[in-house]
Parts: sequence; structure tokens; C-alpha cells
Amino acid sequence: MLRPPQEERVQTMTRTWALLAAFLLLQLPLAATAADEAMAQVRQRMRPMEAGRAAELSDAQLQAFGDAVGRARVVALGEQTHGGRQEFELKTRLLRYLHEQKGFDVLLLESGVFDIAQLQQAMQRGEKLDALASGNVFYMYANSDAGRGLLRYLDEQQAGPRPLLLSGIDSQLSGGYSRAELLPRLRARLQGDAADWPLFVRLADPLMQMKREAPPAAEQQVFEALARRLRQTLCAAPGGDELLCRSLAGLQAQAVNFWRGDYQRDHEMAENVLWQLDKLYPGRKAVIWAHTIHVARGVRFDDQHRYAGDVLGEKLGRDYYVLNLTALQGSFLEFASGEVQVMPPAYPRSLESAFETGKAAFAFLNAPQPLKSGLAERKMEFGYSMPYAGSGLGHQWDGVFYIRDMDPVKMTR
Repeated sequence: MLRPPQEERVQTMTRTWALLAAFLLLQLPLAATAADEAMAQVRQRMRPMEAGRAAELSDAQLQAFGDAVGRARVVALGEQTHGGRQEFELKTRLLRYLHEQKGFDVLLLESGVFDIAQLQQAMQRGEKLDALASGNVFYMYANSDAGRGLLRYLDEQQAGPRPLLLSGIDSQLSGGYSRAELLPRLRARLQGDAADWPLFVRLADPLMQMKREAPPAAEQQVFEALARRLRQTLCAAPGGDELLCRSLAGLQAQAVNFWRGDYQRDHEMAENVLWQLDKLYPGRKAVIWAHTIHVARGVRFDDQHRYAGDVLGEKLGRDYYVLNLTALQGSFLEFASGEVQVMPPAYPRSLESAFETGKAAFAFLNAPQPLKSGLAERKMEFGYSMPYAGSGLGHQWDGVFYIRDMDPVKMTR
């Protein structure tokens, strides 16, 4: 039997929960009304676009997107699935529009910074990106039918008056060029005692194969000490090698992530972007092609673990425009498992359900400021933990493109 103080506390808690439940019930009509107002805003401001395929969208239809981009120097094209055919096709069409109509002539791709640098050099020698990409570019771009549409567009542009330049931004180094050429080039720059180099190679190679098993702590310390010595040579100007410097920083980030769970991948991705904008392409306008989680503003776990878009949004301000893509229905190829998955239905009173009433195949909405009341948005995270809640529109991204029907990509090699 409860003693009086305990009984009083139970009664107090019961009254508190009852009052809270009553308050929340009173708020439901208000929340529904606010969401309905936000849905009305979406329907009023969205730009529906009829087209059989994304490639058929005209420049005139895309002008609203171009106007929204305005004078931004960097446009980040996000994707939520890494395996949706219409996502890739729409992003390729938007890239073509930005390149041909808005003066963007650099593509920064979510793929290894060292590997893509070697591919860019090969393209300048006349070799074809589509032929070389498999094993050197992120496999969902290199080996899928819709992803290869991007590669072929890049190949076509090399023969034109304004070739579209290509760089990689990913700090993960898992491509064939990295595994074959990076370590020998690092060894050539190593000064002083090289006794620890065999151990460095033995630990670095599994990292580039994306193997996560941690070596003994003593070996990790040797690896890190040698990497610090190398960086003193590679990252110092004059006489340094900035590509090798950035590649080594990526290898170090991969080591601390895999061995100790200290996620630094996106920090180095942001540093790769900023280095390229400042040193490789000063004054040029660039498009970033990546998963939404890497380019969205404000996504962080803490001050030491920030996603790339959080850093870029802070550094670039309104020179940075972020576009998200979402879809109403259909399916996609889940990139980690290789299995086709059906998209979950749109939430009631959600951004997707607001777009649905237009019945168009595509629609665009610009919202550099949050809507009066945020709407729920479907988030297809697939193993990513995105540390934010509620609507990203106007917070994490400036605009969103809606796709009514999504199909999975097909792997062609």
C-alpha cells in the first residue's frame, strides 16, 4: 500500500498528465489549421511542369528554378535515394540547364577526390568518362543506366566550346586509381626515415577497400604519426601538392571513422569543396551533385561532427543554393542492399501530398524562408541518421523539386 507522500505524488502526476493531454487535444485543431494553411501556400507557389520525362522539360519551364538560383555561385543538387531513375534524369537535366543557360561550368561530384582528378586528366586527353568510370566513380553513378546518362553528358561537353569541368569531393578513397596510384605517390614525397612505410601501406589498403576492422592501438599511432609527417610536406606551400594533401586528409578521416567511430568524412568533403572553389576554380560557378544529407544546411551532431552542407552554408552564405528532390510514389533501387524498395506513402498534410493535388509530373517550389507553418516531409535516410526534425524546406534546403512517379535505376555493368 502506498504511503501518503507517494500517493500524493501519484495523484499530482496523474493530474499533470491529464492537463497535458487536454492541452494537446486543444492544439490538434490549431496544428491542423496551420498545416492546411501551409499546404495552401505550397499549392499557390509551386510551379507545376508537364513532361513525359525530365529530359523533355524546356528551358522555359525551368526558368523559375533559374530565377530562384539567382546569383548563387554554388548550387547543390541533392538526392534522397542514390537509386531513383527520375532523380538522376532530373538532376542531369538541371545540370544541363545550369551549364548551358546560367554559366555553371564545374561539376563537383560525390566521388573520391583523387580518383576524379585522374579521370578529369584522362578526359582532357580525349578519353571517355563513361568508359573509365566503373571502379573509379561511385558505383550508383558509374554502373546504373540513369547515372551513366550524366557521364555521357559530361563526355559530350568535352568537345564543345565550354567543357564542363569535373572534380570529386568525397574524402572516401575507394576507387581503382586511389588503390593503384595514391600510395606510390605518397611514398615518393615521404622524407626522412621510411621504416614505418610498410605498416602504413598495410593499414591504408584495407581503408581504401572500405574495411572497418581496427588495427591495434600501437599501429594506429604509427600510422597517424607518419601521416602527420607527410602532411607537413604535402600541405605546405610552396613545394606542396594540394591534391595529395587533400587525399591524405581523406585517408586520415576514414581511419578515425572506421577505427574509432569519429565521423570526419563530411568535414573533409566540405574542405575539398572550399579548396577547389578557392584554388582550382576561382571565380567559376559550380554545381555539387550528392546525397541530400551531405549538402543540406544545418545538419550536424555537434560542433565537431558537421555535415558538409552545414559548413558550406556557413562559409558561402547566400552564394550557396540547396535543392532537394522528393517523389510521391513508385520505387527505387536501394544502393546498399541492391534491392528494389517501394516508396512509403506520403504523410497526410505533408509537402508531398500538397504537391500531389497539382497532378503534374514535376513541380518546383522555391522557399528561401520557412513556410508559415512547416509541413512534414518524407525522409528516405537509408542508414543515415539525419539529426533534425520537421520540415527541411526553408531550413535545410532553399527549394524542392517534386517527382510524381519514381522508378528504380537498372545496373548495366
